Amino acid sequence: MVQRSAARYVQNDYHYTSSVTNMLRESTLEQRRNQASLTMLHKIQNKQVNVDHSHLTTTRNNKFLIPHLKTKHHVNSFFPRAIRLWNELPTEIMDAPTVPAFASGLNKFYAF
Repeated sequence: MVQRSAARYVQNDYHYTSSVTNMLRESTLEQRRNQASLTMLHKIQNKQVNVDHSHLTTTRNNKFLIPHLKTKHHVNSFFPRAIRLWNELPTEIMDAPTVPAFASGLNKFYAF
């Protein structure tokens, strides 16, 4: 019961004809987290949010080099995790000029 209510809340769809079963199938928490991380990295790269990213190095094909980590504690922190996801994306999604275009490309790529 709680999961069904949470699905309606996350999707912001409370209409009585909406199928909660389909909402539960649409995307997992991990997929939403990955999409949010990639969207934030897109905003950081395009200077839409004020986050220092001078420590990140990009290659010619708009991919990032994963920063060298001395300890295992930071392997799953934001930048290393988001960069691994980013480097798997096709270049046409990475080069999206706006956030809605980027999100649309992500939805098509991951089939959310």
